[in-house]
Amino acid sequence: MDLQKLKIIRHAAACGFNLTRAAKELHTSQPGVSRQIRELEDELGVELFIRVGKRLVAMTEPGKELLEIACRILADVNNIRSIPARFEKIGSGALRIASAMSGMGRLPETLKRFHSSFPDVRISVKQLDSAGVASALLHDEADIGLAGEHLCNLRDIAAFPCFVLKYKALVPEKPTTVREKKISLRMLGAHPLLTHNAGTEERTIVDNAFAAAGLKPNIILTADGPCLIRCAAMGIGAAVVCHEGEIREKGLRVHEVENLFGGAAFFLGVRRGKLFRDFELQLVHFLLPELDLETVRKEALSRKPAPYVPGYAI
Repeated sequence: MDLQKLKIIRHAAACGFNLTRAAKELHTSQPGVSRQIRELEDELGVELFIRVGKRLVAMTEPGKELLEIACRILADVNNIRSIPARFEKIGSGALRIASAMSGMGRLPETLKRFHSSFPDVRISVKQLDSAGVASALLHDEADIGLAGEHLCNLRDIAAFPCFVLKYKALVPEKPTTVREKKISLRMLGAHPLLTHNAGTEERTIVDNAFAAAGLKPNIILTADGPCLIRCAAMGIGAAVVCHEGEIREKGLRVHEVENLFGGAAFFLGVRRGKLFRDFELQLVHFLLPELDLETVRKEALSRKPAPYVPGYAI
């Protein structure tokens, strides 16, 4: 067994079992990828993928277990390769951040502080959904992730409470929309509603709140936060948005509706087994100033099957 076969398994899963795409990312041929998968299956004596004809459609249970182990091995190999860079020139290198949409608002101010301290570090930020953030961490495509509670459910990710985003109801100042000072779910559900895209954690909280009240809202538009705010200001409808900070759009009445929807907890996640570079720990400190960095370091290096349980309140 060699590392190339493990890389193929990882990329095949990450590419949705599209071997042509996986081969392109690995700079090899699709027949070569198929051959090495078969060789690994023969070596282990188990099927790793479920097939329909010649097409891969999913992973078997042994395949899923192998994928977890392969990701850990490849991440540890990357840790070994990064050791010289960690000691050659402290404060330089590349930092990859993956964040869910609602976490993006926290980053600019943090990255400004970070850049002032580490001007030689190249930063890349990628916006993904929470599942995508987790996948990026597990497949070593991101160093640090910001996402919702999805990160807490994966044994190979150490997740630390970072912040809580609160919901706001944005009501256009027009006679045809909700004008009551105190907003209820029934009032919102009776009017054209704008909110987050289906499948996101922000939207799931909204859907659950209406469902628990026995209501079916008239959702006419879904988008990310900034678009929702702008569309509400243009009078398209009332918006329920998970947003941090002040909303300054004219023509809107902004209602705090934490009593209706609660808040969306966000977490900072890193892959377990990770060796931190100094500047990565500093970014963690900027985002989590209350948390002891040695706790973060130890938790990230652990192989515990259970998620991290914080010893402090958000």
